[in-house]
Amino acid sequence: MIAATSLIASIAVVADHSPTKKTNISSMATFFYDGGPLMKRFLPVGLLLGSASAVAQLHQYKATEIPRAGENIAQPCDYQASFPAGHRAVKAAWVTYDRGPDITRYYSDPDVLAFAKRNDVAMVLAIQCPASQPETGEKGEMDMNPKHGLGRSLFSALNTLGTESGHPELRDAKLIVLGFSGTGAYFGHFVAYAPDRVVAAILTNPGQADPENVDKITLDEKAVAVPELIIVGGRDTVGGTVKPYNFYKRYHAQGAPWVYLVQNNIPHCCIIDTKSFILDWLQQVIVVRRPDPNEPLSPMNSNTGWYGSIRPCEAVYSDHWGLPLWNVCDAHIERAEKDLPSQEMPAGFFPAESLAREWLTYIRQQNHPKNSFPRPKDPSFGEPK
Repeated sequence: MIAATSLIASIAVVADHSPTKKTNISSMATFFYDGGPLMKRFLPVGLLLGSASAVAQLHQYKATEIPRAGENIAQPCDYQASFPAGHRAVKAAWVTYDRGPDITRYYSDPDVLAFAKRNDVAMVLAIQCPASQPETGEKGEMDMNPKHGLGRSLFSALNTLGTESGHPELRDAKLIVLGFSGTGAYFGHFVAYAPDRVVAAILTNPGQADPENVDKITLDEKAVAVPELIIVGGRDTVGGTVKPYNFYKRYHAQGAPWVYLVQNNIPHCCIIDTKSFILDWLQQVIVVRRPDPNEPLSPMNSNTGWYGSIRPCEAVYSDHWGLPLWNVCDAHIERAEKDLPSQEMPAGFFPAESLAREWLTYIRQQNHPKNSFPRPKDPSFGEPK
C-alpha cells in the first residue's frame, strides 16, 4: 500500500540495527546508476554485519535487471544477495523487498543470517521497483502482479547473481518470500504465479488496491499447498484484519497449511517482533518440504499436527475500507483429530505441538511491542484516527 523509499546502495547494513554508517570505500560510488547506457550491471562488494560481540563479513553481490517491452516497470530493478553458508550449495533463497526499514531488517538480522547459514539459504534483497502505471496511482508504487514484469525480473536476477557468485544453483533455487504491506499482497500473487518454486510465503500486513489485494488472489491446487504465514496488526487501518483473514479462510476450507497471526494493538508496523515465530515456523516447514534446486518440494501433511482457533475481541475501530479491526481476546490449539471450540474462528495449522504453543502464547498477549516502523518519522502511520 505504501511506496517505501529504497535503501541507498552506499550505506552499510549494520546487524545490530544501530544507525546506518556511510562507508569510505570509494568504489561504492559506482553503485549509482549514472545515466549511461541501459545495461545489466553486476557489482560484488563487502557487506559488513556488525554486532556487539563480533563482526562477520559477508560478500555482497548486486545485479540490475532492465525491464522488457510491455512490462509495467518504470526503471531498472536492483537486487542484492549474500550467502551466509559460504561456498556450500544453496538449497533455497530468502527473498525480501525493501519496503521500509522494519521489514528490511530481516535481510541483515543476525538470527536470520544464522538460520540461513544453518539451512544453506541465500539472502536476496529486492529493491523497490516502481511501475510505469501504478494500479494505486501512487508515484513510486510497484505493480503487485508478478505477471506484469517483476516475476520475470526476479528470476532473471537470480540467474545473474548465481552465475557471478559461483552459485549457479541459485537460478533454480526454491524461494522463501517475505513481503510487507503492498509486497505482502505481491508475494501472495507470486505464489499463484510460481507455486512450484515457493517453499513458504510470509505475508505481513498485506494490503493493496483492488484488483491486487490479497482477498482477490486466486490459487490453484498447487498454490494452495504452499505454506503461508499471514501476519496482521489489530490496529492496522492500512492492511486491515478482515481482508487478510478472508483470504486465509477461503483456502483453509481447501486444506491450505497456513497460519493467521494477529499482533494485538499494532498498526502498520513492527514485523520484526514476530521474528522468533517466523524462524521457528520456517524451520519446521523446511524440514518437511526439503528444498532442493533439482527436486520438487515435498508437501505438508495437514492431516496430522495441530490446529489453532481464535476469538476476536469486539471491534472498536475500522480499517480504511470501513471493515472492522479486531485484536484477539482468546485462542486455543488442539491436535488435528480433535475439535476446536465451535464459537471460534480457524486460524492455523502447525506441524508440531511446540510451534502451536508458541503461536498460542504470542497471540494471547494483550499488547505486542510497537517499536520498529516502516516510516520512522511517522510512527503513528496506520493507526486509527
